[in-house]
Amino acid sequence: MSPKRTSKVAMLVLGALALACGSKEDPSPASGGSGGSGGSAGSTGGSAGSSATGGSNAGTGGNAGAPPFEHPDPPLDYVPQDGSCGFDEPAFCDTFESGPKDGGRSGELDPAHWSVVRGMPYNTASLDDAFRIGPALIGACRADLKDTTVLPDADVLVCDPTDTIPSRHALATAAAQNYGLATYRIRQPFDFEGRTGTIKLDMDLTNNGLGGWPALVIAGDPSPTPSFDWQERGSGPKNGVEIEFGTGWCNTPQTLETIVYTFRDYVQTAFVPSFDCDIPHATTAPGSLNHVEVYLTQKHLEVWTSDASEDGVTFPNQHMLWSGDIDLPFTRGYVSLALRNHATIKYWLGSAATVRFDNIGFDGPAIEDYREYSAPDSLTPFTGLHGCTMDGTECQWDGAVIPKFPNDDGRVKCAETPCDLPSGEGRNVGYVIPNIGVDDDASPAKLVFSDVDPGTFGRARLIFGATYPWFEWNGVSHPPQYLALRYRVNGGAFHDRNLSDSEANAFTDFSPDLGGAGFGAGLLNQAIDLDLAELVAGDNTVELLMANTWVGTYRGAITGADLVFDNP
Repeated sequence: MSPKRTSKVAMLVLGALALACGSKEDPSPASGGSGGSGGSAGSTGGSAGSSATGGSNAGTGGNAGAPPFEHPDPPLDYVPQDGSCGFDEPAFCDTFESGPKDGGRSGELDPAHWSVVRGMPYNTASLDDAFRIGPALIGACRADLKDTTVLPDADVLVCDPTDTIPSRHALATAAAQNYGLATYRIRQPFDFEGRTGTIKLDMDLTNNGLGGWPALVIAGDPSPTPSFDWQERGSGPKNGVEIEFGTGWCNTPQTLETIVYTFRDYVQTAFVPSFDCDIPHATTAPGSLNHVEVYLTQKHLEVWTSDASEDGVTFPNQHMLWSGDIDLPFTRGYVSLALRNHATIKYWLGSAATVRFDNIGFDGPAIEDYREYSAPDSLTPFTGLHGCTMDGTECQWDGAVIPKFPNDDGRVKCAETPCDLPSGEGRNVGYVIPNIGVDDDASPAKLVFSDVDPGTFGRARLIFGATYPWFEWNGVSHPPQYLALRYRVNGGAFHDRNLSDSEANAFTDFSPDLGGAGFGAGLLNQAIDLDLAELVAGDNTVELLMANTWVGTYRGAITGADLVFDNP
């Protein structure tokens, strides 16, 4: 097969990045501690982090009862290959060489393989808005699509080769501001029962400060909006692990460390880097690619990366960034990429977080006993983007001003000349859920799943990310279990589904010592069992109301609804 030069999932959060710690000549794994440690190939690195306060330590499970961790040989001479993603026999592999698809909510990704979700974990919906997504400026993609703006659902693209990525690849954006989130979940389950599972992908790991950065998530459920408590304030998956590529090393530009979060019944444990200058790190470069490999069992995780590739074909210095014991209560789950937009416009870093990624795959058995369907985004338009006049009289959208005036003086000038741009348009992607007893004249929110074939599966679940307005008001507060979603399927009887005890864990403030994100789950990742007898072949409609939420001008909302059939 011909070499396929890789692509990226780019832009990260806090720090910057530089020289790598590791010997390319000695790829043997570094020893890892129970809390998480990192090291370059052939050496033991400093501590990769300690458990943050809040919740039990999910990283001290040891290895009892789990298969032994068998470290694969890290690639010294990895070269991307069409159709293989670095595996002899991948269970899943997408190199995007088949070009753009009509993916609906999944943009130009193949909807048979990908579920794409957009949202804002921190923000509660108002009476008529559910997750506002503004325009995103993109650069080179295809001859007919470059240096322009995109809106949902056309904000995840399959691009032609660029100067540094000489193959087709995915370009994704997260334009939702102030803790915005976009996720790209692989529908094919990842099974690592009785073995060490391996995930491989190529992505641009360039740090974008407080703008945006990518993450890799392995979750027990098909969680649509996996986030974390601080700073992004959202629910993690019920059970799983998140690898956040969002921290720089030793105050050095173009370098990378990782932060790892684990979740057990939504209880979060954080392994925060020590910021010791002896800690492992990788180098990055804007427009260049890093190769990432993740190895895991239920009880142990290792994250390896290369340094930035100058040509997209050779990937130098593959070495270990993080190693530690974890405690996953599942051996079959779901792999997602997440792209976070902390606040690109606020910090004058662009209209959106963007990421290019390619050659993503994993090993194991090719699972076939599942079927999925996505409800479309609402895509209701809104007008009136924030702008500024700068030195002229014409109001310009902030996102377009930033590349014209990228320095601090441009930021200051824009802040001094604010204006409203009535012609600017964005999209809502979610659905506002009427509140029982308050919005009784409103129709329930309606999700439509088209061309469903229930088959003979043993389980059907409604998957979505939901915000539940929940406040203490005038000294009155109920526990989260008081909140309820009322739903019915295909016009049948309504069912009340209160939050479970484990879901209530997601409302915990896990980081009060950091200033705290406040109580509330943000976007709560939920999986609700449906009665198979209420589902039919063809189109299916699910209607939703909420009960017992705090009202005022706030409302509950959902995004990223999927109907998932499988056999538990």
